[in-house]
Amino acid sequence: MIIDCDTHFLPRDAYDYCGAEWDALRPRFGFDHNGQLTAVSFPGAPADVPGATPLPPPGSGSRHSGLYDIEVRLRDYENLGIDCQFLFPQLTGTAFSYLPEPRLAAAMAHSWNLAVLRHLRAYPQKLIGGALVALQDVPAAIREMEWAHTEGFRAVILDKVFPVHEHCYSEPYGSHRELWPFFARAEALAMPLFLHNIQHGHRMTNLMNYQFNGLDVMAPQEGQMSLVSLFTSGLLDDFSGLRFVFTEAGVSFIKPLVQHLDAVFHDKVVDYESEDAAPRFNYRKLTGGKRIVSEADYKPKNKFAPGHYFRTNLFFTIETEEPELAEAVRLFGATQFLFATDYPHDDPGGRMKYKDVDLLRANTAITDADKDLIWHRNAERLLGLARN
Repeated sequence: MIIDCDTHFLPRDAYDYCGAEWDALRPRFGFDHNGQLTAVSFPGAPADVPGATPLPPPGSGSRHSGLYDIEVRLRDYENLGIDCQFLFPQLTGTAFSYLPEPRLAAAMAHSWNLAVLRHLRAYPQKLIGGALVALQDVPAAIREMEWAHTEGFRAVILDKVFPVHEHCYSEPYGSHRELWPFFARAEALAMPLFLHNIQHGHRMTNLMNYQFNGLDVMAPQEGQMSLVSLFTSGLLDDFSGLRFVFTEAGVSFIKPLVQHLDAVFHDKVVDYESEDAAPRFNYRKLTGGKRIVSEADYKPKNKFAPGHYFRTNLFFTIETEEPELAEAVRLFGATQFLFATDYPHDDPGGRMKYKDVDLLRANTAITDADKDLIWHRNAERLLGLARN
């Protein structure tokens, strides 16, 4: 059994079920004579945020018929030797984010879920559903998640970051406590939350001081900062049953990040007003005159060392070509990793979609027992899949 935990799908009828109220504002797709997406019209799109850098549709993988045609993709998966696939949206082509008007966004999310549900019912052994929700309206997002859970969706798909209208820089989830009721309900429903980039153009690296002279290459990854905020904010202590899946980022970043965070976790905070701490400067020691927020706001809220959350609450889809994969499995155990191809995308990870099965199978540094966990057992446990 092999389960692909990151694939992209764009049903042609994705927004046909928004309802008459939104017919003049909803997105519409344009296809060429070959049936490939060429344009997206979205009259209800939010006004551009100055400084943002949105990517135009249709996005990576649009030349593959399997992006739109379920029969084609099922044949592709049979050829790939993969038994079951998790359906993500085509996140560029969907025109979906947390910026449109809340009621319109909620209608778009529900329409998308209805379009996918039709295929889930037709191929229950082949397809796994992830539901979209509009987080700009938290009560509506909770209702949509509850409906999706009832209809057999196994997870919810979220952006890796939380965009806002006020500026063009992404914000981490941990900074938005108004989302706590949504996370509480996700824990109660045992719904895993998949974090995936949605190309809305909000990037921390839009900051001009990162853009000059290519300094954005060393700027913090906004998705990683949002990931870390899940525990530094105290969220994963308040809701310890939550499970997040961080997708399409590989695993090479995990070890150095966790080593750094664990190393500073027990450091004592130094007050610059009473001690010369310059020789021992690091981010945990800005509690005197150097900080710009209160000490209570500044200090991380997590009760445990960061590595605890990486081994308990956080899961990662793999890039099979990464040389660091075996090392990550040894460090954290194979239980935190899920097989993925990024079908049908053509970005660096997606280009390996026709090789991923063979690459993992041939990796002699990972045991067969660990491969079995990565192939399907972790996904079955995480998503509550009953397999014969």
